[in-house]
Amino acid sequence: MTKEAPKQEQGEPVGWIDSKGNMICTKINESCKPLYTTPQPKEWVSLTDEEIQECLQGLPTQTIDVYARRIEAKLKDKNT
Repeated sequence: MTKEAPKQEQGEPVGWIDSKGNMICTKINESCKPLYTTPQPKEWVSLTDEEIQECLQGLPTQTIDVYARRIEAKLKDKNT
C-alpha cells in the first residue's frame, strides 16, 4: 500500500532547488527556487502603444468589434 502525498494548497511550493541544483524539502536560504505541483500563472504582458496602433492600422471603416478581435488576438499571442 502506497502513501498518498499530502495535498498542497495552490501556490504553495512542494519543495525547493538549492543553488547547486539539489532538491530539498525546506528552503535554506534566498538562493533556493521553489518547486510547484501545478504551473504558476504567468505575469500578464500588456500591449505597447505601437502594438495597439498596429492592430488599428487600416481599419477606419470597420466596426469596433473588428478592432477588439485584433487586439484580443495580439494579447493572446503575447500571453500564450
